[in-house]
Amino acid sequence: MEEKRAMFQYSLILFMVVSSFALESVAAESYCHAQRRVLVNACKRLILRQSPTAECCLRIRNTPMYCVCSIVTPKLAALVTADDVRYAVGVIRQCGRPVARGTKCGSLTAP
Repeated sequence: MEEKRAMFQYSLILFMVVSSFALESVAAESYCHAQRRVLVNACKRLILRQSPTAECCLRIRNTPMYCVCSIVTPKLAALVTADDVRYAVGVIRQCGRPVARGTKCGSLTAP
């Protein structure tokens, strides 16, 4: 009987640990989704290669890179040219966020 109780307690603890990891993952993805949405809205004019606004630069400096880089899949990277990457890195640097040569972002590498 004592053995069954110990197994039940162990199973309950294991379930709680696994559940907390799952909840953290969902919360992190929800957070990243919101961060990407705010960044895109603030930086829409970059699509036309216009200068970034102060709000856009603020978003570029404050948005966690893991939120942006997590969506750069090989399929998406195939649509991006080397010129696009150079332009994006230039804007990021212009906004005051350093980007070292060779920095990986998903499937892309900074020149």
